[in-house]
Amino acid sequence: MLSRIAESLFWLARYIERAEYTARILDVNFHTVLEQTKDRYRLHWDPLIVMAGEEERFRKSYGEADAQAVFEFLAFRQDNPSSIVQCITKARENARTIRDYISREMWEDINSLYFTVNRFNPTEEMAAGPHRFCDAIRFGSHRFHGVTDATLPHDEGWEFLRIGWFIERAEMTARLVDVQYHILYDAPAGISGADNHQWMAVLKSVGAYEAYHRKYHSSIEPEKVAEMLIMHALHPRSIRFSMTEVQSGLRAISGTGPGSYANEAERLTGKVLERLRYDKITEIFQLGLHSYLDEMLQMCGSIGEDIARSYFYYAVVA
Repeated sequence: MLSRIAESLFWLARYIERAEYTARILDVNFHTVLEQTKDRYRLHWDPLIVMAGEEERFRKSYGEADAQAVFEFLAFRQDNPSSIVQCITKARENARTIRDYISREMWEDINSLYFTVNRFNPTEEMAAGPHRFCDAIRFGSHRFHGVTDATLPHDEGWEFLRIGWFIERAEMTARLVDVQYHILYDAPAGISGADNHQWMAVLKSVGAYEAYHRKYHSSIEPEKVAEMLIMHALHPRSIRFSMTEVQSGLRAISGTGPGSYANEAERLTGKVLERLRYDKITEIFQLGLHSYLDEMLQMCGSIGEDIARSYFYYAVVA
Protein backbone atom coordinates (compact mmCIF):
# COMPACT_ATOMS: atom_id res chain seq x y z
CA MET A 1 0.00 0.00 0.00
CA LEU A 2 1.24 3.52 -0.81
CA SER A 3 2.19 5.51 2.29
CA ARG A 4 0.10 8.42 0.97
CA ILE A 5 -3.05 6.28 0.99
CA ALA A 6 -2.29 4.84 4.43
CA GLU A 7 -1.80 8.31 5.91
CA SER A 8 -5.00 9.66 4.35
CA LEU A 9 -7.02 6.75 5.74
CA PHE A 10 -5.46 7.18 9.18
CA TRP A 11 -6.29 10.89 9.34
CA LEU A 12 -9.70 10.50 7.71
CA ALA A 13 -10.69 8.26 10.63
CA ARG A 14 -9.14 10.55 13.24
CA TYR A 15 -10.96 13.65 12.00
CA ILE A 16 -14.34 11.86 11.88
CA GLU A 17 -13.81 10.54 15.41
CA ARG A 18 -12.73 13.95 16.71
CA ALA A 19 -15.80 15.62 15.21
CA GLU A 20 -18.13 13.04 16.76
CA TYR A 21 -16.53 13.25 20.20
CA THR A 22 -16.69 17.05 20.19
CA ALA A 23 -20.36 16.93 19.16
CA ARG A 24 -21.19 14.42 21.90
CA ILE A 25 -19.56 16.48 24.63
CA LEU A 26 -21.08 19.76 23.42
CA ASP A 27 -24.59 18.35 23.29
CA VAL A 28 -24.50 16.59 26.67
CA ASN A 29 -22.87 19.53 28.41
CA PHE A 30 -25.45 21.96 27.01
CA HIS A 31 -28.42 19.88 28.15
CA THR A 32 -26.88 19.21 31.55
CA VAL A 33 -26.64 22.95 32.16
CA LEU A 34 -30.25 23.45 31.04
CA GLU A 35 -31.47 20.80 33.48
CA GLN A 36 -29.76 22.39 36.48
CA THR A 37 -30.98 25.30 38.53
CA LYS A 38 -28.75 28.33 38.60
CA ASP A 39 -27.70 27.91 42.23
CA ARG A 40 -26.58 24.33 41.47
CA TYR A 41 -24.69 25.13 38.32
CA ARG A 42 -21.08 24.02 38.55
CA LEU A 43 -20.36 22.31 35.25
CA HIS A 44 -18.43 25.05 33.47
CA TRP A 45 -17.77 25.47 29.77
CA ASP A 46 -14.02 25.97 30.19
CA PRO A 47 -13.25 22.22 30.35
CA LEU A 48 -14.51 21.73 26.81
CA ILE A 49 -11.89 24.15 25.52
CA VAL A 50 -9.19 22.40 27.55
CA MET A 51 -10.28 19.00 26.23
CA ALA A 52 -10.04 20.29 22.67
CA GLY A 53 -6.48 21.44 23.34
CA GLU A 54 -7.24 24.91 21.97
CA GLU A 55 -7.39 27.04 25.11
CA GLU A 56 -4.81 29.59 23.95
CA ARG A 57 -6.52 30.05 20.57
CA PHE A 58 -9.91 30.46 22.27
CA ARG A 59 -8.66 33.13 24.70
CA LYS A 60 -7.36 35.23 21.81
CA SER A 61 -10.85 35.51 20.32
CA TYR A 62 -13.21 35.32 23.30
CA GLY A 63 -13.34 36.45 26.87
CA GLU A 64 -15.49 34.28 29.07
CA ALA A 65 -16.18 30.67 28.09
CA ASP A 66 -19.99 30.70 27.99
CA ALA A 67 -22.35 28.44 26.04
CA GLN A 68 -22.54 30.57 22.90
CA ALA A 69 -18.81 31.27 22.65
CA VAL A 70 -17.81 27.64 23.21
CA PHE A 71 -20.43 26.32 20.79
CA GLU A 72 -19.34 28.72 18.06
CA PHE A 73 -15.65 28.00 18.64
CA LEU A 74 -15.90 24.20 18.77
CA ALA A 75 -18.58 23.78 16.12
CA PHE A 76 -18.15 26.44 13.41
CA ARG A 77 -14.97 28.45 13.86
CA GLN A 78 -12.92 28.27 10.65
CA ASP A 79 -9.66 29.30 12.32
CA ASN A 80 -9.96 26.54 14.92
CA PRO A 81 -8.38 23.42 13.37
CA SER A 82 -10.24 21.24 15.87
CA SER A 83 -13.72 22.65 15.24
CA ILE A 84 -16.33 20.22 13.98
CA VAL A 85 -16.67 21.99 10.63
CA GLN A 86 -12.91 21.94 10.12
CA CYS A 87 -12.65 18.26 11.10
CA ILE A 88 -15.35 17.25 8.61
CA THR A 89 -13.70 19.42 5.93
CA LYS A 90 -10.33 17.77 6.53
CA ALA A 91 -11.89 14.30 6.61
CA ARG A 92 -13.54 14.95 3.24
CA GLU A 93 -10.29 16.30 1.78
CA ASN A 94 -8.44 13.15 2.87
CA ALA A 95 -11.20 11.03 1.32
CA ARG A 96 -11.05 13.07 -1.91
CA THR A 97 -7.33 12.36 -2.36
CA ILE A 98 -7.95 8.60 -2.23
CA ARG A 99 -11.23 8.33 -4.12
CA ASP A 100 -9.76 5.59 -6.30
CA TYR A 101 -9.11 3.49 -3.17
CA ILE A 102 -12.23 3.91 -1.04
CA SER A 103 -15.68 2.71 -2.08
CA ARG A 104 -18.12 4.92 -3.95
CA GLU A 105 -20.52 4.66 -1.00
CA MET A 106 -17.85 5.94 1.40
CA TRP A 107 -17.15 8.96 -0.78
CA GLU A 108 -20.84 9.75 -1.24
CA ASP A 109 -21.43 9.46 2.49
CA ILE A 110 -18.56 11.72 3.61
CA ASN A 111 -19.39 14.17 0.83
CA SER A 112 -23.03 14.27 1.95
CA LEU A 113 -21.98 14.86 5.56
CA TYR A 114 -19.71 17.71 4.46
CA PHE A 115 -22.51 19.50 2.60
CA THR A 116 -24.98 18.85 5.42
CA VAL A 117 -22.64 20.43 7.96
CA ASN A 118 -22.00 23.45 5.77
CA ARG A 119 -25.73 24.04 5.24
CA PHE A 120 -26.18 24.79 8.94
CA ASN A 121 -26.41 28.49 9.72
CA PRO A 122 -24.15 29.17 12.73
CA THR A 123 -26.29 32.07 14.01
CA GLU A 124 -29.50 30.05 13.87
CA GLU A 125 -27.94 26.97 15.46
CA MET A 126 -26.41 28.97 18.31
CA ALA A 127 -29.80 30.52 19.01
CA ALA A 128 -31.59 27.15 18.92
CA GLY A 129 -28.96 25.18 20.83
CA PRO A 130 -26.54 22.52 19.64
CA HIS A 131 -28.76 19.42 19.66
CA ARG A 132 -29.83 19.38 16.01
CA PHE A 133 -26.33 20.13 14.74
CA CYS A 134 -24.64 17.65 17.10
CA ASP A 135 -27.13 14.93 16.21
CA ALA A 136 -26.28 15.36 12.53
CA ILE A 137 -22.59 14.90 13.32
CA ARG A 138 -23.12 11.95 15.65
CA PHE A 139 -25.35 9.98 13.31
CA GLY A 140 -23.26 11.02 10.31
CA SER A 141 -20.21 9.51 12.00
CA HIS A 142 -22.10 6.32 12.87
CA ARG A 143 -23.35 6.03 9.30
CA PHE A 144 -19.85 6.49 7.92
CA HIS A 145 -18.55 3.75 10.24
CA GLY A 146 -21.26 1.41 9.00
CA VAL A 147 -20.78 2.19 5.32
CA THR A 148 -17.02 1.78 5.66
CA ASP A 149 -17.33 -1.52 7.50
CA ALA A 150 -19.74 -2.86 4.87
CA THR A 151 -18.01 -1.67 1.68
CA LEU A 152 -14.24 -1.36 2.27
CA PRO A 153 -12.15 -4.55 2.10
CA HIS A 154 -10.72 -5.35 5.54
CA ASP A 155 -7.13 -5.22 4.36
CA GLU A 156 -4.22 -2.95 5.31
CA GLY A 157 -6.23 0.16 4.49
CA TRP A 158 -8.98 -0.89 6.85
CA GLU A 159 -6.39 -1.42 9.60
CA PHE A 160 -5.03 2.12 9.20
CA LEU A 161 -8.59 3.42 9.47
CA ARG A 162 -9.18 1.35 12.60
CA ILE A 163 -5.94 2.54 14.20
CA GLY A 164 -6.84 6.17 13.47
CA TRP A 165 -10.33 5.81 14.91
CA PHE A 166 -9.20 4.22 18.14
CA ILE A 167 -6.06 6.20 18.90
CA GLU A 168 -8.13 9.37 18.58
CA ARG A 169 -10.83 7.84 20.79
CA ALA A 170 -8.31 6.87 23.47
CA GLU A 171 -6.90 10.41 23.56
CA MET A 172 -10.31 12.06 23.74
CA THR A 173 -11.51 9.77 26.52
CA ALA A 174 -8.32 10.40 28.51
CA ARG A 175 -8.80 14.17 28.19
CA LEU A 176 -12.45 13.91 29.17
CA VAL A 177 -11.76 11.87 32.32
CA ASP A 178 -8.80 14.00 33.36
CA VAL A 179 -10.43 17.40 32.95
CA GLN A 180 -13.93 16.54 34.14
CA TYR A 181 -12.80 14.38 37.03
CA HIS A 182 -10.74 17.05 38.71
CA ILE A 183 -13.31 19.80 38.21
CA LEU A 184 -16.14 17.70 39.60
CA TYR A 185 -14.21 15.78 42.27
CA ASP A 186 -12.42 18.83 43.65
CA ALA A 187 -15.57 20.99 43.74
CA PRO A 188 -17.00 21.89 47.16
CA ALA A 189 -19.12 19.17 48.72
CA GLY A 190 -22.73 19.51 49.70
CA ILE A 191 -24.61 19.34 46.41
CA SER A 192 -24.82 15.58 45.98
CA GLY A 193 -27.75 15.69 43.57
CA ALA A 194 -25.87 17.99 41.24
CA ASP A 195 -22.74 15.83 41.60
CA ASN A 196 -24.69 12.76 40.54
CA HIS A 197 -26.19 14.63 37.60
CA GLN A 198 -22.79 15.86 36.45
CA TRP A 199 -21.20 12.41 36.61
CA MET A 200 -24.19 11.12 34.68
CA ALA A 201 -23.38 13.69 31.99
CA VAL A 202 -19.78 12.47 31.76
CA LEU A 203 -21.00 8.90 31.20
CA LYS A 204 -23.65 9.97 28.69
CA SER A 205 -21.12 11.96 26.69
CA VAL A 206 -19.37 8.69 25.81
CA GLY A 207 -22.49 6.53 25.65
CA ALA A 208 -21.54 4.62 28.80
CA TYR A 209 -24.43 5.44 31.15
CA GLU A 210 -26.40 2.20 30.69
CA ALA A 211 -23.24 0.08 30.62
CA TYR A 212 -22.15 1.64 33.92
CA HIS A 213 -25.32 0.54 35.69
CA ARG A 214 -25.14 -2.94 34.21
CA LYS A 215 -21.60 -3.35 35.48
CA TYR A 216 -21.77 -1.75 38.93
CA HIS A 217 -25.45 -1.95 39.97
CA SER A 218 -24.92 1.11 42.14
CA SER A 219 -25.26 4.87 42.24
CA ILE A 220 -22.78 6.89 40.22
CA GLU A 221 -19.44 7.22 42.04
CA PRO A 222 -16.43 9.18 40.72
CA GLU A 223 -13.90 6.36 41.18
CA LYS A 224 -16.11 3.89 39.37
CA VAL A 225 -16.75 6.30 36.51
CA ALA A 226 -12.99 6.69 36.08
CA GLU A 227 -12.49 2.93 36.24
CA MET A 228 -15.21 2.40 33.64
CA LEU A 229 -13.79 4.87 31.14
CA ILE A 230 -10.15 3.94 31.64
CA MET A 231 -10.01 0.20 32.27
CA HIS A 232 -13.20 -1.48 31.02
CA ALA A 233 -12.11 -4.27 28.66
CA LEU A 234 -15.27 -4.41 26.56
CA HIS A 235 -16.80 -0.94 26.42
CA PRO A 236 -15.94 0.53 23.00
CA ARG A 237 -15.09 3.99 24.34
CA SER A 238 -12.82 3.01 27.20
CA ILE A 239 -9.10 3.70 26.86
CA ARG A 240 -8.25 0.02 27.33
CA PHE A 241 -10.63 -1.16 24.61
CA SER A 242 -9.37 1.55 22.24
CA MET A 243 -5.71 0.67 22.77
CA THR A 244 -6.49 -3.03 22.31
CA GLU A 245 -7.91 -2.17 18.88
CA VAL A 246 -4.83 -0.07 18.07
CA GLN A 247 -2.57 -2.98 18.98
CA SER A 248 -4.64 -5.41 16.92
CA GLY A 249 -4.46 -3.11 13.91
CA LEU A 250 -0.72 -2.59 14.19
CA ARG A 251 -0.09 -6.32 14.49
CA ALA A 252 -2.32 -7.06 11.50
CA ILE A 253 -0.24 -4.66 9.37
CA SER A 254 3.18 -5.88 10.49
CA GLY A 255 2.29 -9.55 10.96
CA THR A 256 3.72 -9.54 14.47
CA GLY A 257 2.48 -12.14 16.94
CA PRO A 258 1.71 -11.75 20.67
CA GLY A 259 4.67 -11.10 22.92
CA SER A 260 6.79 -9.31 20.31
CA TYR A 261 6.82 -6.07 18.34
CA ALA A 262 7.99 -4.89 14.94
CA ASN A 263 8.40 -1.17 15.62
CA GLU A 264 8.32 1.44 18.36
CA ALA A 265 4.59 2.10 17.94
CA GLU A 266 3.82 -1.55 18.70
CA ARG A 267 6.18 -1.56 21.68
CA LEU A 268 4.59 1.52 23.24
CA THR A 269 1.08 0.24 22.58
CA GLY A 270 1.92 -3.02 24.33
CA LYS A 271 3.42 -1.11 27.24
CA VAL A 272 0.27 1.01 27.65
CA LEU A 273 -1.98 -2.05 27.49
CA GLU A 274 0.00 -3.94 30.13
CA ARG A 275 -0.56 -1.06 32.52
CA LEU A 276 -4.26 -0.87 31.71
CA ARG A 277 -4.68 -4.61 32.21
CA TYR A 278 -2.88 -4.94 35.52
CA ASP A 279 -3.20 -1.59 37.30
CA LYS A 280 -5.98 -1.14 39.83
CA ILE A 281 -8.02 2.04 40.04
CA THR A 282 -7.12 2.40 43.73
CA GLU A 283 -3.43 2.36 42.83
CA ILE A 284 -3.97 4.94 40.10
CA PHE A 285 -5.67 7.31 42.54
CA GLN A 286 -2.93 6.83 45.10
CA LEU A 287 -0.26 7.75 42.56
CA GLY A 288 -2.39 10.56 41.06
CA LEU A 289 -5.00 10.31 38.33
CA HIS A 290 -3.82 13.43 36.50
CA SER A 291 -0.22 12.25 36.16
CA TYR A 292 -1.43 8.80 35.07
CA LEU A 293 -3.67 10.20 32.32
CA ASP A 294 -1.12 12.82 31.30
CA GLU A 295 1.42 10.06 30.77
CA MET A 296 -1.21 8.10 28.83
CA LEU A 297 -1.79 11.09 26.54
CA GLN A 298 1.93 11.50 25.97
CA MET A 299 2.22 7.81 25.09
CA CYS A 300 -0.67 8.09 22.62
CA GLY A 301 1.03 11.08 21.02
CA SER A 302 4.28 9.14 20.74
CA ILE A 303 2.48 6.15 19.23
CA GLY A 304 0.95 8.41 16.57
CA GLU A 305 4.37 9.88 15.76
CA ASP A 306 5.96 6.44 15.58
CA ILE A 307 3.21 5.18 13.25
CA ALA A 308 3.96 8.14 10.98
CA ARG A 309 7.70 7.43 11.05
CA SER A 310 7.20 3.73 10.35
CA TYR A 311 4.56 3.92 7.62
CA PHE A 312 3.96 7.42 6.28
CA TYR A 313 7.35 9.14 5.90
CA TYR A 314 10.46 8.18 4.05
CA ALA A 315 13.53 7.80 6.24
CA VAL A 316 16.06 10.58 5.83
CA VAL A 317 19.37 9.21 4.57
CA ALA A 318 22.38 11.06 5.93
